[in-house]
Amino acid sequence: MTHTERLKAVTQGKTVDRPAFAAWGPHLCLSDRNLADFVKATIDYQTCFDFDFIKVMPNGMYFPEAFGQKLESARHWFDETWRTTTKYLINHPVEWTKLKAPSLKEGPLAREIEAVKRICDHFQGDVPVLPTLFSPFELMGEMTGGYSRQEIICAHFKYSEQYARIGLDIVSEVNMQLADAFVEAGADGFFLAYQGGLAGKLGKELFEGIAKPKDIETIRHIQDKTWFNMAHVCNGNSEYFKWFLDYPVDAFNWADQHAGEMSLAEARTHTDKVLVGGLEHAATKPESIEDKILLHDDLWGSDRDVIKAHLKAKVKKTLADAGPKVVVSGGCSWGLGALPRFNLWHEVMDELGREQAAAV
Repeated sequence: MTHTERLKAVTQGKTVDRPAFAAWGPHLCLSDRNLADFVKATIDYQTCFDFDFIKVMPNGMYFPEAFGQKLESARHWFDETWRTTTKYLINHPVEWTKLKAPSLKEGPLAREIEAVKRICDHFQGDVPVLPTLFSPFELMGEMTGGYSRQEIICAHFKYSEQYARIGLDIVSEVNMQLADAFVEAGADGFFLAYQGGLAGKLGKELFEGIAKPKDIETIRHIQDKTWFNMAHVCNGNSEYFKWFLDYPVDAFNWADQHAGEMSLAEARTHTDKVLVGGLEHAATKPESIEDKILLHDDLWGSDRDVIKAHLKAKVKKTLADAGPKVVVSGGCSWGLGALPRFNLWHEVMDELGREQAAAV
């Protein structure tokens, strides 16, 4: 089966030649703001590891960058762009009324669209390509204070909603225009990035009245033009994850291995969508560069045979808990230390496929 055939079979709950699997990370910080470098790095990543879909890993601030937010260039592998803002775009709620939509024909958005086109052209439909599309509310958070100061965007909506709503409409409209451009470039679906923790800070009432309607509007806008849209719910907990379960997507991904998060088995009782997870991508919160290399994931360790046995047991449990509509994956971006073990992971998936075929 091609990767596309395999993933389409998974979405239908059909038998596959081997379990589907995918990973992304670490982010391509040294190449993600240069078109040629980023395209080559993405193609090389997929060619090396042979995953069942490509989660396009852009500069995570490409959207605020397009609106004019000031960023520094990365200096090393772990200098992720969400940490390098030098001046936030919106520094007072009234500034939302002055927001101007950027062009999709030039600048950062044009760069991202062309990157997706070149990636799709290279793989010729054999591998599903999923550009990363962020929630409009989350994008507004990145324009005001970023991940470390999420309370700012929450305050804008709690106390200055008349201004923030103007910004939300503009951001949402540009985001849907961008989605259309990605589809035209060849995208099969989207990696839809949501922040469960940010939703929690906003509170359920405001989340359901402000953020959620725009998220669902975006999904409705793209769902008839694509076939695999995955909601990635990051940095939340089991309760916040439930707030997203009625999103009309094809798949859900979250850190199911983390304490306080919903397990795959429990999630299967709530949804019949594809579940993407089952492996630990980072058991420790990285505080230093060394931590970012040694995240103590399910691929960590010195004994190849021990890692392989552990990995095979985890994958079997994932398949048992989630059923046939599953893609084995981590809950978010993997660290640099995992890369040398990705081929071992592939070896496990191939062996399990042969075991499944022999049992028929």
